[in-house]
Amino acid sequence: MPEKALLGIDLGTSSIKAVLVDLDGKLLSTAAREYAFDVPGPGWAEQDPQVWVDAAQAVIRETLRAAPVPAGAVQAVGLSGQMHGLVCLDADARPVRPAVLWPDQRSAAQVERINRQVGLEQLGKWTANRAAAGFMLPSWLWLLENEPETARRTRYLVLPKDALRLALTGSLGVEASDASSTLLFDTAGRGWCLPLLERLGVDPRLLLAPHGSAEVAGGLTEEAARRTGLPADIPVIYGGSDQPMGLLGQGILRPGQLACAISTGGQLVAPLASPVYDPLLRCNTFCHVLDGGWYILAATLSAGLALRWLRDAVFLGLSYQELADLAAGTPSSEGVFFLPHLAGERTPYMDPGSRAGFWGLTIRHHRGHLVRAVMEGVVYSLRASLDLLAGLGIPVEQVVASGGGSRHPFWLRLMADIFNRPIARSPVVEASATGAAILGGVGAGLYPDAAEAVRRAVAPPAEITLPDPARAEAYQAGYETYQRLYPAFSQLRDREG
Repeated sequence: MPEKALLGIDLGTSSIKAVLVDLDGKLLSTAAREYAFDVPGPGWAEQDPQVWVDAAQAVIRETLRAAPVPAGAVQAVGLSGQMHGLVCLDADARPVRPAVLWPDQRSAAQVERINRQVGLEQLGKWTANRAAAGFMLPSWLWLLENEPETARRTRYLVLPKDALRLALTGSLGVEASDASSTLLFDTAGRGWCLPLLERLGVDPRLLLAPHGSAEVAGGLTEEAARRTGLPADIPVIYGGSDQPMGLLGQGILRPGQLACAISTGGQLVAPLASPVYDPLLRCNTFCHVLDGGWYILAATLSAGLALRWLRDAVFLGLSYQELADLAAGTPSSEGVFFLPHLAGERTPYMDPGSRAGFWGLTIRHHRGHLVRAVMEGVVYSLRASLDLLAGLGIPVEQVVASGGGSRHPFWLRLMADIFNRPIARSPVVEASATGAAILGGVGAGLYPDAAEAVRRAVAPPAEITLPDPARAEAYQAGYETYQRLYPAFSQLRDREG
């Protein structure tokens, strides 16, 4: 029985996950809890931070109950969280309103104004990113214009996992990896971008000094200990964004490796030795959870979310496994295509007004074709991002798949055939939560550094899915058709007004 264990918590958009691992990376127990986000207006996405706190307490208790070690074996807690979201806190550090999440599209007018007023070239130099709906900055500008009382009461702007850490430790703060996803941050300089704040009239006093991701923020409070079953005063690190935590949890530390994650959204993520960014700002460059590191991110907003929509809106009662089995049992989509822009789209279009749709349906198509077309559409969207990264000179020697999209062999087969590359399946079940646990160990001094933590605690991928040449050729033709959907759908949208 291991004497020491590490707890990692990943605060997602649709669920929260906890993992308990020993210092060699062996999974001791895990738990998860789903929740929904609220849609109080068209294109909106909000969550009450108390939902996160309640869910975190529940999964921690469940993880401890299932663990083969006592709660006293836990040496540190690491946090990973959904990016970009806006949590407004008052002077007493209490939420003023529900958090505005990354899928939220209400700030399209503010995005347009930022890009026009500052300019894409200057945004690239200052932040390495363009404005996008769902980022903290445009969401805050929307609140300033539409909810002035909310803005008046707000004293601090933080991100979702920061609100959860506050509930666990009483420690108020932010760190560089999440801060760089707000569009308020100098990504290369790893500090708040004061010229941008001045240009847009954002009060810098709303923003807290960023800390290191592995830095200990404080110990677990007596109240949090009582509600979770953990001993009080266990060190909790500041934590970081889910994407770089996922890189760490999969052992992806060097340029040349690329993570492909299909969860609520879909992401391609590659570590960088320097803050390289796309001059056209079609993808994102953010700070890594490792000090002095960066990574580049290409994202599609509706990946697993597209399958969840299909499940909840059309195929009531079917599980994700059953949906994927249905798609795998359908030999092809037979000319049906799906553009997965249910919440607008980021890479490569950066278009919050884009809309999803099927194309090519006939009376002979059945539900297997629909599911397969949705899953193919998600991977086609990721293929467009992969092509963009390759065009920027980002080396891609190995693609490692993780998230819900790595759990069914059909997702892996689609990635291998549509990317036309071997796909290594990450052996880590919950990469971001595992990365958070490992970084917690670094912060608590149980590993000398992240490289040693990865060497000791993360097994390399063993399962490889190779592309089938015939299917890869057919998917190349399908991809070329898919690439014509967005311009055609956008033209129709613009015509209809």
